Amino acid sequence: MGLVLVFLLALVGTAVGTTVFLANRERARRHGFDDADGLLIEQQRTAQAARMRATYSSLSVHHGNGVIGDEGNHFRS
Repeated sequence: MGLVLVFLLALVGTAVGTTVFLANRERARRHGFDDADGLLIEQQRTAQAARMRATYSSLSVHHGNGVIGDEGNHFRS
């Protein structure tokens, strides 16, 4: 019985810890920009990721000619 109780307490603790961690991360993402530079960088990266997803979709990768365009070599970080 003690082992089951310890397991349940560990399970509940893990669930609560994960919930708190995710809530804090989301709050930090929403309020983490002190200046416009950080927001501008994130917007540029989001737009770049959207272009990359469109350029290298599953359909284009599997049915294309296999040549990587210039888009694949920009903004390596």
